[in-house]
Amino acid sequence: MLKLRGILFMVVFFGLVFQSFCQEEDIFGITRKARPLKSESKVGNAFRSIQELFSFQVASGGAYYAMNTSFYKGDGQVYPITHYQNADYEYFPLPDTLSLQVKQVILPTIEVGVRMNVLNLLTLGAGYGWESTRLAPFEGNGYQFALQGTSIQATNYYASLGLVLFDATRRRFLLKQKYKRFNQANPDLKMRMQREYNQRIRQNYPWTVSVEGEVGRLNLIQNKQQLATTYQAKLSSLSNQFTYAGVIRVGYQLSEYASIFVKGKYMQRSFVNGSSDFSPFPMDQVMYSLQAGITMKVPGTKRCKINGCGVVMKHRHNGIEYRGSSIFNLQNRKIGQWY
Repeated sequence: MLKLRGILFMVVFFGLVFQSFCQEEDIFGITRKARPLKSESKVGNAFRSIQELFSFQVASGGAYYAMNTSFYKGDGQVYPITHYQNADYEYFPLPDTLSLQVKQVILPTIEVGVRMNVLNLLTLGAGYGWESTRLAPFEGNGYQFALQGTSIQATNYYASLGLVLFDATRRRFLLKQKYKRFNQANPDLKMRMQREYNQRIRQNYPWTVSVEGEVGRLNLIQNKQQLATTYQAKLSSLSNQFTYAGVIRVGYQLSEYASIFVKGKYMQRSFVNGSSDFSPFPMDQVMYSLQAGITMKVPGTKRCKINGCGVVMKHRHNGIEYRGSSIFNLQNRKIGQWY
């Protein structure tokens, strides 16, 4: 029931936003008014308009994963499984089904990527992720399956699709709906609410909340075993292995072109034991990661280099728009934002 209510709320919310857009409001970040030119030529202007849709990001953090596998009826002399609670016995029977699990922290995890903004509503992205860890033994019910303390590295190429849930434009839309109910109030209350609305609508709101879905391709790089053992319990990624992840991202805009963000990710993926001494078996992994990073948007507006021009906001020369500040500063600063 709660899921249904949530879906209905999202449908109504974005439906109202789209309705306001149809009434010529700048809800999605686009406008029906003519935009200032960014270049002297039409080709250059079009290129710069497309260019500013893209941004680059880099993030780093850590992850916590739980990996599990199941063995079916077998023998301790076949699989490299030990019973660490009864270490004095060389031979021991395995139960019909044995479930083993390992939980571990991965540090560090690194991601770089590129994103494309679509109408300030959707984001399309692609990127590359890297991680490194040292695998701990699988354990369960007193049994242990060791991967010889192997250190591994994993890379992941992924594509993502995101939906912006809340940002400055949606805040303005919600504020407008909130203060609409005072339109029929008495003149004194209506005037006070209108002043309050105008003050809040002019405030800079730097926060952005979005959700993303990712599909990736996993590559596993396993280093040499550090201990010589009878069995080579090698780990390999499944052929044509895909990873699936859900992401929630909270961003804070430093300027129109720079922002920092924190994102949490839930990922599912699987490996296979590739030893030639026994039948391969899957190892399913669930991973939770937390990363912080920075996003840099490609500026479509050129920096003003005219001598003697001290304008720090966006301005025009001969009909061409220029920016007067660094991409790390707000271009259209308001009262209290000058520095």
